[in-house]
Amino acid sequence: MQERPKFRGQDPYTAHFIIALFLLIALLMPGQLAAQDALPDTIASLWIKYNHSHDDSSRVVYLSRLAFFYNDYLEDYDKADSLAEAAIRVAEKANRPVLQIIAYNNYLESTDNAIYYTKCIEYAGKALLICRKSNILDLRWRTYRNLAGAYLSRNNYTMAMSSSKSAQGMAKILKNDTMIAESYLYIGESHEVIKRKIEAYTYYLRAREMAEMIEAPALLIKCYSRLFKFYDENKLFNDAIESKQKECEIIETIKPVDSVALLWTHLYVQYIKVRQKTIELDENSVKNIIDFSIRKRIKRLKFWEFSLYRLYLLETDQLKTLCKFYKQSYPDEFERLKVTNPDIYFRIMAYFKELEKLPDSADYYFNKAQQILSRDPGIVKIYLSNFYNRYGQFLMRHGRNKEAIEKFSRSYNIGTADVLFERFEYILTAATHLEKLYQEVGDYKNAWYYAVASIRINDSINLNSKKDQLMNESLKRERVQKENAAEQDRQKIRQGKNQRNIMTGIVGFFIIVSLLVYRNYRNQKRSNKLLDAAKKQSDHLLLNILPHETAEELKLTGKAKAKRFDEVTVMFTDFKDFTQASELMSAEELVDEINVYFSEFDHIISRHNIEKIKIIGDSYMCAGGLPVVNKTHAYDVVAAALEFQKFMIAMKVERQGLGKSFFELRIGIHTGPVVAGIVGLKKFAYDIWGDTVNTASRMENAGAPNKVNISGATFEKVKDRFSCTYRGKVPAKHKGEVDMYFVGTENV
Repeated sequence: MQERPKFRGQDPYTAHFIIALFLLIALLMPGQLAAQDALPDTIASLWIKYNHSHDDSSRVVYLSRLAFFYNDYLEDYDKADSLAEAAIRVAEKANRPVLQIIAYNNYLESTDNAIYYTKCIEYAGKALLICRKSNILDLRWRTYRNLAGAYLSRNNYTMAMSSSKSAQGMAKILKNDTMIAESYLYIGESHEVIKRKIEAYTYYLRAREMAEMIEAPALLIKCYSRLFKFYDENKLFNDAIESKQKECEIIETIKPVDSVALLWTHLYVQYIKVRQKTIELDENSVKNIIDFSIRKRIKRLKFWEFSLYRLYLLETDQLKTLCKFYKQSYPDEFERLKVTNPDIYFRIMAYFKELEKLPDSADYYFNKAQQILSRDPGIVKIYLSNFYNRYGQFLMRHGRNKEAIEKFSRSYNIGTADVLFERFEYILTAATHLEKLYQEVGDYKNAWYYAVASIRINDSINLNSKKDQLMNESLKRERVQKENAAEQDRQKIRQGKNQRNIMTGIVGFFIIVSLLVYRNYRNQKRSNKLLDAAKKQSDHLLLNILPHETAEELKLTGKAKAKRFDEVTVMFTDFKDFTQASELMSAEELVDEINVYFSEFDHIISRHNIEKIKIIGDSYMCAGGLPVVNKTHAYDVVAAALEFQKFMIAMKVERQGLGKSFFELRIGIHTGPVVAGIVGLKKFAYDIWGDTVNTASRMENAGAPNKVNISGATFEKVKDRFSCTYRGKVPAKHKGEVDMYFVGTENV
């Protein structure tokens, strides 16, 4: 799948681009990633659960979760949109207001708000309308919060702030500290949109303090993630790294550890190191993240780790390492760039060819990249300006100064023509080279022009640097004030606790004396309750293993005698070509798949008063007419067998529709005498023995997929209840020729 178009607007080959790179990383920051290491298995299991769900609430949940995974892991935004909308249609058809509100909010939380902005605003409006009618405050808060997120995706400050404040109002009415703190994050982000950094920072710190106070790990992760982005954008790199490290520590305390989120935090720390230009990136740690993302099919993580390491190697002039990294370690990924990001591919090829001392080939690839970029009307100006700088530098290195002037002039003109162009460094690079080149060709008029321009641009950069420094000093003062205020609050709390502890100690002394008298009585009572609970649990476990009558006999006498039953009906099932099919699945997939079938078989036999005997590999064995004798055992077992086949055929049709493999079932049934009981001293198991069991197994072996094969003995018991087709005398292993019948339908 091709990378998202908006990735095309970033240049992963220059230090100046790092800020733009992170801004996009932040947009794609996986704030909701759950602990899902085996992603394909997760999606497969969600599809299975959805296909087997019968109530609307479950279907909405499963569709919304699928939308989230397709959006955040696989970057299939259209698929995520269609799944989230399908959940909305289920909720609307059910005509349940609360379910509709949840489905609308799930849409906003599981799709790209910027791409589907209009839909997000529409669905949030519908959710709020129902909330107002139903007066459901918690869902109203959730809707305002998500609506603020949608407005922020388009930098709509006014509406984002209004929605964030409304969310805060709902949270205060509910007196929910978690909701209040999360509302603060959105208010802070709304301030940040219009560069109100002090106000934004104040709200971020308030949210973090509240999250620490109520000890909410998930909320703290959100706070530190938001602070990391804020610190980075304001070049407070040490604070940014500290935030990520704290976020990492919290993630590691939540079991099971979310390894995906953990690796994202490592990537962000790497990113800060690249920005600081003080620490080398370790290739092994980079490869660990890339290999993990390839193995788990997490495209977004893989894309950004490749981009970051590629940037680092180019900025440190490690072209040989970059060449080895791509051509030896990840040749498939390099070839994939030709399809997903051809302009990047051609630029890297240009560097490789220059490294091989093939300047003509390098120029060819630079031209290929230029052709692609010139045809893209939506290309970001920063990206294009830097490209022409790079191209010009290449031409200068090979003495093609006249062509280099043309490239640097393009870079300079692109930057100066856009009043919103913020990368002064790109314009300065172009102006500096143009001054030098015009001096060399004797055009002093143009050389003087670009010399003046360089001075003016340098002044602008210095002015911005001073503004940043002043802002950072203000932010540090704000943080110190907040920390001092928080420390004072903590001291007051500690003093109050000490006073309460003293009073508690006095009162506690007198209480302890009273409790000692009561303790023995209470302990005895608790022990009795624990013994009763343990007995109930052991009884429950025993009844789950053995029939009720056998379990009771075992409890009373310590053993259970084997019993002869003159007539029971035994059924065997077996999956056709199970060995071949299992070779195409992982062990986990196979167990999950078989569990679906055997669980349904358990439900069916429970309805028909049939006793499950055991499972042997992929074979399922059960019997009717024991441990309690009855006269309907043959009918019960045959009716259950038909339900087995009906379920299997339905699953086959469903899986064929999804393009998945399926199983077919053979069933064999025979009626006759057996001996039943338990054997051994450990791990009790109820089992049956006798020729009837062997004959039932032969019925299954001689059966056919999708059919129920019964013996003549069983036929005599059910012929009045079911229409059957005589197969004749069919050879059976060690049994000679046996009368066999295929069961059709039940007679009405």
